[in-house]
Amino acid sequence: MIKKRLVYWSWVFPILLMSLLCRSVLTQSVFLGAQDDAFFYFRIAENAVQKGFFSFDGLTVTNGFHPLWMGLLTGLRYLFMDPLAYLSAAAVLSITLLAVCGIRFAIFARERYSAPVLLVTLLLLLRYLRDFSLMCMETSVLLPSAFLLLISFDGLKGDSGSGRLWTLGVLVALTTASRLDSALLCAILAVSAVATCGRRALLPILLPGTVLFLGYAVLNHSFMGTPASVSGMMKASGFGFNRIFAEQLFQLGDPLGVRSPWGLYLLFLLLAFPVSFMRTMPSAARVSGVFLISFTLCQLFLSQWRLWYWYAYPAVIFLAFGLPPLLQSLYDRLALPERVGRVSAFVLLIVLCGSCFFWGLGYGEVGTDDFRYRNMLIALELNETLPDTAVVAMGDRAGSFAYFFHGHVVQAEGLAGNADLGAAVRSGTLQHYLHSVGTDFILSWTGPHLVDDYEFWTLAIPDRAQCTAFNNMITVRGADEVARWPGNEESAFLWSFREN
Repeated sequence: MIKKRLVYWSWVFPILLMSLLCRSVLTQSVFLGAQDDAFFYFRIAENAVQKGFFSFDGLTVTNGFHPLWMGLLTGLRYLFMDPLAYLSAAAVLSITLLAVCGIRFAIFARERYSAPVLLVTLLLLLRYLRDFSLMCMETSVLLPSAFLLLISFDGLKGDSGSGRLWTLGVLVALTTASRLDSALLCAILAVSAVATCGRRALLPILLPGTVLFLGYAVLNHSFMGTPASVSGMMKASGFGFNRIFAEQLFQLGDPLGVRSPWGLYLLFLLLAFPVSFMRTMPSAARVSGVFLISFTLCQLFLSQWRLWYWYAYPAVIFLAFGLPPLLQSLYDRLALPERVGRVSAFVLLIVLCGSCFFWGLGYGEVGTDDFRYRNMLIALELNETLPDTAVVAMGDRAGSFAYFFHGHVVQAEGLAGNADLGAAVRSGTLQHYLHSVGTDFILSWTGPHLVDDYEFWTLAIPDRAQCTAFNNMITVRGADEVARWPGNEESAFLWSFREN
């Protein structure tokens, strides 16, 4: 009775939260709350519409993006030509997709779990969805795709029909197109499906994804000269220990203060081990647990880059599919009186409702000292003094600057350039590449903050706080400093570029 009365309408809470977030976006101009990497997508979509090819710098073609989200944002750019209206529209699109994700989860879970378990899970999930929706990253389309995939997979039996298997295959392809490294999730799920249904599951589950993969590789090779994503090649830094991610995950030290998502991630990672190997767990729960463990190991030993908040998406998937059955098992063992369950459900319901209003209405604009806001002001200032043909090289934080700057911005870390740029970064010849494309200036947030008199300053690109591999050292001269924009804790610098 508790469950029927309290959780049947649980799908209303994602709608409530996301409606309030849309109100905040449309009334408070919070578009700068998007991640700086989201502006990579926005800039590439703008160039695709205006120049007819996918490019971040407007000079070379790139595939440094995940294709499904890039396609959606490009289509949206055709509908919203005004750059500010487009940013708000992208935020609304992101919020809407994740609202669908929350609704679908609530409908799925209400038939399987008790009211307290469902409401606790939904509370945690909505907090994640709130953050992910405002990032405007590819996880906005990945999470709905992955949720639909695991919901369709849950309860798969050996005699399941071919229609269900083909549906899984299409969802596997859709999820992989949403974010390329989710192919790991799809591979784990495919192995489990084949183990359940036998070899007859191979063709329907693998064919759609294989066709997508081959098509993606052929297109990349035709336009880029390489079958792989340039950003993927940069992030796959070879076998080694990712000290930066280990410090984030285990809280050993974090100079940039990006700790918020990783404590909960670590908790879910620990819980993923028993969930993955308990035969009483549902199939979707085991897949989500194995994926969380495998993804973490890949990031710890096959990459040398810092992970940002949206990389915690495996924890969101585990939260939705791995945590509830574990909590339900614990709840059943406690055998609490019905009255206790009823009271706890009502308390959680009130907390959930209050949280929706707090999270939805309490989201405001970024501060004026936030680098994304300052990047916009710097770009608008330089638009008045530099020609549209100016070429500016910038490493970290290039997205929000490039979106508002009228000239060309080379993403010097190689994450949104062509294959030649990526090869130059990996081989340590970045400075020569920048000279070859006619770079006029270098813009950086890692200059001599609070230092007025200096002869030389060395920039590491990628910065060592972001990556411990491929660090190209570029020396700039104090005499070449064109401008600086001082702040309370950090300053931005613009130097004329010269090849040493």
